[in-house]
Amino acid sequence: MSAYGPPDVLRGLSRQNSTYRRVIEVCDDLADAALTGCGPERLTEVFAGRVGKRVVLLDPVFQLRAQSGSGGVFLGLAPTGTDPSVDRLLRALRSERRPMRIPAVPGSCLERACLVAPVVVRDQTLGYLLVLDDADGPEPDDADLLTITYAATLFALTLAHETTSAELELRLRSAIVDELVSGHFLDTQDARRKAASLGLRVEEPFRVGVVRVAPTSPGGQPAKVLDHRAIEEFAHRVSSGARGTVVAVRESDIVAIIPEVGSSRGLTQPPRPARDGEREPTCGLSEILTAPDQAPHGFRQAEMAIEFGVRLGRAGQTIPYTELGIYRLLLEIGDLSHLRRFAEDVLGSLVAYDATHKQDLIRTLSVYLHHHGSLKQTARTLQVHANTIAYRVQRIQHITTLDLSDPEDRLMAHVAVKIVESLRVTTEPGHLPTSLTG
Repeated sequence: MSAYGPPDVLRGLSRQNSTYRRVIEVCDDLADAALTGCGPERLTEVFAGRVGKRVVLLDPVFQLRAQSGSGGVFLGLAPTGTDPSVDRLLRALRSERRPMRIPAVPGSCLERACLVAPVVVRDQTLGYLLVLDDADGPEPDDADLLTITYAATLFALTLAHETTSAELELRLRSAIVDELVSGHFLDTQDARRKAASLGLRVEEPFRVGVVRVAPTSPGGQPAKVLDHRAIEEFAHRVSSGARGTVVAVRESDIVAIIPEVGSSRGLTQPPRPARDGEREPTCGLSEILTAPDQAPHGFRQAEMAIEFGVRLGRAGQTIPYTELGIYRLLLEIGDLSHLRRFAEDVLGSLVAYDATHKQDLIRTLSVYLHHHGSLKQTARTLQVHANTIAYRVQRIQHITTLDLSDPEDRLMAHVAVKIVESLRVTTEPGHLPTSLTG
């Protein structure tokens, strides 16, 4: 027997030392790569080269981010909805938050067994690190499990740095977008410089879009504000959904400058399925603009498109300003006093009646005219009996002295109603003005 102990103890210590040496060698190489500032793709290559196996990096929703090494290309990992065994494994990965050995599931995307370690910083999972088993190689041992555990920590540092850098860049670009649409520039040249700093080609036409992420009540008022992380997530979706788009986050709104050569499809996709009590985002798009200093005008148009769109029952849709119809014409009139006087002459008595009696006959008149005088369709929209609508129409005609069967009176009433509705949006949304001229 050796002076240092029994042979089996020595062999055990030797194996343990060998295990730690393997782990330290791999982690030293990964640490050196991480300290030089390499990205997750390069870190994946280094790790694969040290362990001699295929290494795969997935994002938090199991989409492929990077892969390297021998053993064939890994096609991805995602919930199938049809393979209970795969979906069960993915649920376990989300909940366990520790390194696991995943067995092979023949006939699925998990045809090869692997070691998986979540890449975690504090309470946030930034991705998943996989080391695939060799088809003819030995089973993974404690050294492999320890190695992927340490490797996941280094990947976490790299991904956290990448995320922080991306967030800082997004905030800087967001501030410049906010300055442009708010009109905070000295002159035309200053606006062009700000646009150029965002990577926009100042000679190309663009639109301004506003995405109202917070769900809204029928009156257009915010009913609930989503958490900031969800808004940031959606901002990323918007900016990546249309080539060249730049965004700014404003409380529960996202403002986007969208090059016309791109697409508005990014404004039509919600960040995730709507939860209880939420609605899909409502999006307003300005008309086509030709110079950066027109951005404030486009921003106002996009906001108006949302406000009117919600009132017209288009919440959760993308609403171009050019589709506002007569509202667009009314909004282009510079002197609103002319509009107010016309509406006062035609419907002033009805507005005063509504204010005094806490009624909304203006709303009934608007829906009645929209449905071409159909009592049934108006009743269905307002969810009352048709006889109630007939009584209200008689009351409206008595108060205003309008004859709604006369085409000229009906046209005047329709235009006046549109003016009243536009004043509700441009002055005090959700409230009827007690006086149209005051």
